Amino acid sequence: MKTITLLRHADTISREEYRLTNKKDKSDLFRPLSKLGKIQSKHIAKFALEHLSFDLIVCSPAKRTLQTLKPLKKFVPKSHIMISEDIAPDCGLEGYMKLTQNKAFMEAQNVLLVGHQPDLKSFATYIAPPFNALVPKGVLIRLVLKQDALSLEGSGVIDFIIPPFALEDFKIK
Repeated sequence: MKTITLLRHADTISREEYRLTNKKDKSDLFRPLSKLGKIQSKHIAKFALEHLSFDLIVCSPAKRTLQTLKPLKKFVPKSHIMISEDIAPDCGLEGYMKLTQNKAFMEAQNVLLVGHQPDLKSFATYIAPPFNALVPKGVLIRLVLKQDALSLEGSGVIDFIIPPFALEDFKIK
């Protein structure tokens, strides 16, 4: 049974604040987490360490996704982590579909994808069509794929959706 866990990056500073305070590089790719987002990323890591396991983690190259992954990254072998342009911001469903053709993705049984909206929701809906939930920053969504499925489309069920506020009791000490 293959699982795909989706993680939307944690809370960020607003686009407006970033543009006003950053004189050097105004690209949204470099927009960082907020203080709240850094705290959320620690809660996410603690929960994942205690309750989940991944043989592959794929992360967008955006600063906010890399920062979200940082606390968890300390506990995962480097060989299990892949930074992929395929799931960069605004990649659309096409980026996620391209990623699924990657050999490492196909061989992995428990995958974590750290990405962005609205692309994560599009991918979740593609796999589990009844999916119609909000995808707030810092949410974890796990999809379980049917073993006999010939394609990803419609092949999954939602195992859980955990919003960031539900993870506040999970703190790395």
